[in-house]
Amino acid sequence: MARITIEDIQEQIKPYGWKILSTNYKNLDTELVFECDEGHKVYSSWKKLRNKIQCPVCQENVYKSLDNNITATKKDKNVYRVIALDQATHNTGYSIYDNNKLVTYGIFSTKADSEDERIIELRNWVIGLLKSWKPDMIGIEDIQLQNHGYKQGNIYNSDSNGVGIQTYKVLAHLQGVLMITAHDLNIPYKVCPPATWRAHCGVKGKSKADKKCSMQLLAKEWFDISVSDDVADAIGIGKYLASIAKPKPQVMFWE
Repeated sequence: MARITIEDIQEQIKPYGWKILSTNYKNLDTELVFECDEGHKVYSSWKKLRNKIQCPVCQENVYKSLDNNITATKKDKNVYRVIALDQATHNTGYSIYDNNKLVTYGIFSTKADSEDERIIELRNWVIGLLKSWKPDMIGIEDIQLQNHGYKQGNIYNSDSNGVGIQTYKVLAHLQGVLMITAHDLNIPYKVCPPATWRAHCGVKGKSKADKKCSMQLLAKEWFDISVSDDVADAIGIGKYLASIAKPKPQVMFWE
């Protein structure tokens, strides 16, 4: 039987996004140091870990198990529930908050070729999401038309914070469909400008890519989760919406 090496262990944990930090390995009982996909250090022998590759820190993090958990939970009467959607037709990130607590998050993907097919698929999925979770409000990310840049001396500067004209048109169609869908289901909606929700969350960066990366780092900081930029944006939109969308308390007058 071939002797197990550090390289063998690394190959087996690589699909999980893990790394082995130890450089010396003697046998199955050797205490080793690993790093999970969230960057936590895990101390274990290969004998124990190979049967179940699991990080004890992640195991205790309730937010790790929320990813794409689309099973609706019952909403208490004192809970104000919001659903937030990232603006996209191929991969749409979403988040759900009860008051200020993140309940679940994930992404809806479609591989449909045409714009119409993608929007219809997304609309049908949103209808199911809204009927299952029964939110008090839905947040829809607003869209930005890209400023195509300006010339400064002999240098051309392009602004990559928005989207091009064709993409803008597609997202505008989607935004209209989502607004009508919310209206038909009698669910209040709010269109959330990117500059507004990003400022609320403390997103930094000049370019669109920098801002998306910043939001991913914030999601990691808040919930200790590593998510795609689409999901991170949805989490940020939801956090902003949950903070402003609470209904004003009714004033009671007693005689």
